[in-house]
Amino acid sequence: MLRRLVPHSMLTWFALVLAAGIALSLVTVSAFHTFNRDEAVAALEDLRAAERIAAAARFLDHSAPPLRPVIAESISGSSLFIAATPASMIDAAEPPDNRTARLRDVIAARLGDDMRWRDLRVAYGIGPDDGDHPWWSWLPSLWRDEGKKSDDILSLQDAGQTFSVALQLVDGTWLNFSFASVRTLPFSSWSQLLALTGGIAAVMILGIGAVRLITRPIESLASAAEELGRGDRPRDVPEAGLNEVRQAARAFNRMHHRIRRMIEDRTQMIAAISHDLRTPITRLRLRAEFVEDPEEQQKMLADLDQMEAIIKSTLAFAREDADTEPTSPVDLTTLLKEVAETHPPAKLATRERCTLRARPVALRRCFNNLVENAIRYGGGAEIAIRDLPDAVEVTVDDRGPGIPEDRLQDVFRPFVRLEESRNRDSGGAGLGLAIARSVTLAHGGAIVLANRPDGGLRALVRLPKAA
Repeated sequence: MLRRLVPHSMLTWFALVLAAGIALSLVTVSAFHTFNRDEAVAALEDLRAAERIAAAARFLDHSAPPLRPVIAESISGSSLFIAATPASMIDAAEPPDNRTARLRDVIAARLGDDMRWRDLRVAYGIGPDDGDHPWWSWLPSLWRDEGKKSDDILSLQDAGQTFSVALQLVDGTWLNFSFASVRTLPFSSWSQLLALTGGIAAVMILGIGAVRLITRPIESLASAAEELGRGDRPRDVPEAGLNEVRQAARAFNRMHHRIRRMIEDRTQMIAAISHDLRTPITRLRLRAEFVEDPEEQQKMLADLDQMEAIIKSTLAFAREDADTEPTSPVDLTTLLKEVAETHPPAKLATRERCTLRARPVALRRCFNNLVENAIRYGGGAEIAIRDLPDAVEVTVDDRGPGIPEDRLQDVFRPFVRLEESRNRDSGGAGLGLAIARSVTLAHGGAIVLANRPDGGLRALVRLPKAA
C-alpha cells in the first residue's frame, strides 16, 4: 500500500520536493520572524509599562499619604492597576527571571535619581484569565480575525501575561502595580497566507514548466530506446533541450546507427557465407550419388542435409536480428492453434481469445521452435495460455528428461547442445531456443526454462500486451 503512494515520476517528485522546500523555508522564516518580533514587542511593552509606572510613582510620591489610595484608584485603568497599601503584594522570596529582572532594571532607571525608594519587586502577577491553559494556547495565533478592526496590540493584552510591580516608598507605603503585557502577535493573516500561497503557486508553475522542458526529451529518448530494444527501427531522437539531454540524444542516435550497421553487416556476411557454402555442398551431393556403398552414401547425404539445415537455421537466426516486420494485432490463441495443428503431437489447452500487438511471423517462428524442441526431446507438447492484465504467459510443457539446473541458461546460447539429449542425428542445429529468445526479447518479453516437479521441461514465455 505504501509503495503505491510513493510517486514514480520525476515531475511528481520535483513538484513535491519543491512544494515541501518552499513551504518549509517560508514556515521557518516566518517562525524566526515571529519569535524575534515578539521579543521586540515584549521589550517595547516593558518600556511603555515602566514609563507609566515611573510617572505614576513620582506623582503618588508627591501626594499626601492619606490621599494615595484614593488617587491610585482614580488613575488605575484596564491596562494598569494601581493600589497604595501598607504591604507588598509580591513575595520577596520569589526569584526573578530574565524578563522580570530586565523590567525591574528599566523601572529603576525610569524612576531616576531624584526619587528615593526602599525596595522594588517585579514578578508575574495573577490576572483574571490565569490558570490552567492547554499547551497550544502558548503557540502564536495562526491568523487574526480580519473582521475585527480593533484587534491591535492593546486588544491582545487579555491573552497575555500579567506582571506585578511593588515599589516601597521611603515612608514605608507600598505602591502595587499590575499590568497585562502582550504575549505574542498573530503568526500570520489571511492576506499574508494568500500572498504566500500565490508565491508558492507561481514558483510551482515555473518549476514544473522547466522540468517538463527537461523531461520531454528524456521521455522521447526512453521511448526510442524501448522501440530499439523490441527490434523496431525508431526514428532519430530530436537533439533538443539542455546540453546534457542533447548529448544523450546525440549519443543514442549514433549508437542506434552503429547497431543497425553491425547487424546489417553481420547478416550480409552470414548470407554471403551461406550462399558460398551451398555451391560446394551441391557438388558434394552430386558426388555422393556416385558412391557405390549404399551405407556410406546415406551417411554422406545425411551429413550434407545436416549442413544445409545448419545453414538455414543460421540464416534464420541472423534474419531475426535484422527483421523489420511491423507489429500488428495478433490473435495469439489462433496462432498457437495453427502451430499445434502443424505439429500433431502438440495440444492446445486454452481456447479463449487472447489478442496482443506483435510481429506475427516472428512469433510463429518462436513457438514453432519451442514446440518442435518439446516434441523432439520430450515426446510431445502441451500448450497453455494465461491472460494477465498487463501481459500474456504461454507455457509449452513436454514429458522428456528435462535439463540439468546448471545448464538451463546455456541452452539459449547459439549452437549449444546438451550431450544427454541432443546430437547431430536428431537434426537440431542448436539455434531453436536462441531464436525463440531473440524473438521474445524483441517483443519486450522474457523466456524462462524450468524443470517440472512431475517430470519434463516447461518453457514459459511472457509477452507484454503493450509491446
